[in-house]
Amino acid sequence: MHEEFRKIMSFFSLEPEQKVHELENVFQNSIEFFEKFKHILSHGTPEEKAEIMNEIMQLQEKLQQETHKMCEDTGLSEEQLKEYAQNQDNFSDEEWASIQQAKQQLEQQAEELSAILPSKKKKAPGEDKKPKAPTGPKKKKWVKS
Repeated sequence: MHEEFRKIMSFFSLEPEQKVHELENVFQNSIEFFEKFKHILSHGTPEEKAEIMNEIMQLQEKLQQETHKMCEDTGLSEEQLKEYAQNQDNFSDEEWASIQQAKQQLEQQAEELSAILPSKKKKAPGEDKKPKAPTGPKKKKWVKS
């Protein structure tokens, strides 16, 4: 598990040309990492769970830094960068197929993880509405004579 995490994190230190060649590997490492993450969440000790959550937080922070850096380097907003990444014309057929396959696998794992992770308690219908003012006899308006 730590090996996959190390490989994913090392991807970010590669030169842009190297990243293109390592894209498929980082997707595969990510898939393996999240498979182990899912297993630890289900069967791990509290210490293992805390450790893996720390690694997830590090990965999330690194992804945010990389996204910010890419936006600065390209002059694109995060939304524009997302649109670029979702446009098949910006990739070779091989790259696009690899990206789509990894995306499918990661989405499937995300669904499986969401079933494992504790979710926030759902509110009962109407629970989020403001309480009504107490009803009772209305005060009469007093008029000065």
